[in-house]
Amino acid sequence: MTQRAVFIVYPGFSLTTLAVLTDAFFVANWQSGRPVYRWTVAIPERTAARGFSNIAVDAVPLDGLNPREADIVLALSSFDPYGLADAKGVTAFLRAAHRFGARIAGVETGSVTLARAGLLDGRPAAIHWANRDGFAETFPGIPVSDRPVERAGRCLTCAGASSAVDLALALIEEDGGPNLARIVSAHMLRPAGLAQAGANAAPGPGDDALVTRALRVMEDHIDAPLPLSRIAAQVATTQKTLERRFRRALGRTPGDHYLTLRLTRAQNLLQQTSLSVGEIAADTGFESLPSFSRAYRARFGVTPSRDRVQTETAPVPRVSTLFTG
Repeated sequence: MTQRAVFIVYPGFSLTTLAVLTDAFFVANWQSGRPVYRWTVAIPERTAARGFSNIAVDAVPLDGLNPREADIVLALSSFDPYGLADAKGVTAFLRAAHRFGARIAGVETGSVTLARAGLLDGRPAAIHWANRDGFAETFPGIPVSDRPVERAGRCLTCAGASSAVDLALALIEEDGGPNLARIVSAHMLRPAGLAQAGANAAPGPGDDALVTRALRVMEDHIDAPLPLSRIAAQVATTQKTLERRFRRALGRTPGDHYLTLRLTRAQNLLQQTSLSVGEIAADTGFESLPSFSRAYRARFGVTPSRDRVQTETAPVPRVSTLFTG
């Protein structure tokens, strides 16, 4: 089911934080192939929604929105933490949306607005370090947390900036599952160890080390694929054990995973270079152009020659198939 998000901003908000959150939602939609999120940016005052860099974004008046229709409401402010909290209709909108079942998030100094609305009483809140002293003085009944994101029931707080990614991933995991959250995390280069991993990302820490080693062997031999028996030998195991461990760790055979890595590389080359289809077929280990075209069409639904532009509507290698939940 599509989640309807409302971002309530106040002049002087962080454009970076808003962009991080909306970009994460966009990637979730793109990679899942469905609208997991739809969002609206709203402002409580009849003024331009300008960030502290003086760049304006399109926003609708908050008083024109119905809190019953929101699944997630995110309050964003920065230099003027009490401007948003005191703006007409904001705390009432948050209380109403919460009462109707929405999740409410305070981002950076937007947490002040949640506190003013009475949604954080007695619960820890994540506050940007520059605003902790003032928050603690104003709301002594709300413990200040050092964590980038805190959750208390349906209320979340986020310290802002890069921790907005953590907030977005927490919401995406709830709404789309751990596979989708991990995919978005890889695209946004969030966790250490996934930087520049993209669709070819190996399992993260805590997953099967033997499978991780085998994946590295596969990635090193895209242009000249190795038989599974050779891969198994290189990681000091048997082919049967390798197949069993792949199924357990990734829910698929090593052969299918290897093919996905090769076809993903092929798609990147098709969309991002001027190499011919034949050259790309050779670079990704296919012995003939017909065999490459058949495999590519079976995976992506189009022929290689029809998939040479990288757009949000182009077929993607649905990398959820590369991760475990």
